[in-house]
Amino acid sequence: MEQPSQPPTGVPLLALGHIFLRIGATAFGGLGTSLALIERELVTKRQWLTAADVTEALTYTKLLPGSTGPQVVAYLGYKLGGWSGSAVATAAFVFPAALMMLVLAGTYVAVTTLPALHPAVNGLTAAVVGLLLATTYRLGQANIADRATLGIALASVVAGAVLGVSAALIVVAAGLLGVCLFSILLRKQASQEDTP
Repeated sequence: MEQPSQPPTGVPLLALGHIFLRIGATAFGGLGTSLALIERELVTKRQWLTAADVTEALTYTKLLPGSTGPQVVAYLGYKLGGWSGSAVATAAFVFPAALMMLVLAGTYVAVTTLPALHPAVNGLTAAVVGLLLATTYRLGQANIADRATLGIALASVVAGAVLGVSAALIVVAAGLLGVCLFSILLRKQASQEDTP
């Protein structure tokens, strides 16, 4: 499994703000799109973080109430620049969406009466689902290393998609299951290594 990275030293707050402002302005579609852009900008392009860092942020913040996207950004901003990095990253990420919501709220009634926009909305929805699946695949490749983690991932999908179990409960249950499974596996490995 990929180890979480050490925070890069001296990440300029201006650069952090610029990156998260761009991500916030282009992350149409919610959490999946945001994660894909964060992965591209901070993991692949700049190598300031690893896929494990992004997964860790998502895991921890999924337990909290509220919108997960800004919480992931706040966590990663803290990891990259401390408290000031968290504040700058969160403000920069949220600003474009807040501004767009003000504009959209003002034009909502006029826009929804145009039938020509319905196909565009359907196309955007399909693209967002595709981006979410691609991001899930990339994060899964980096973090699902054996049958045990694959089983936990598949059980989580079934619990969330089929049974409708809340995300927080799934994360807590998967964590407890992981502790149980991996402690058993570690004990078995230790006993096999002790056996001559």
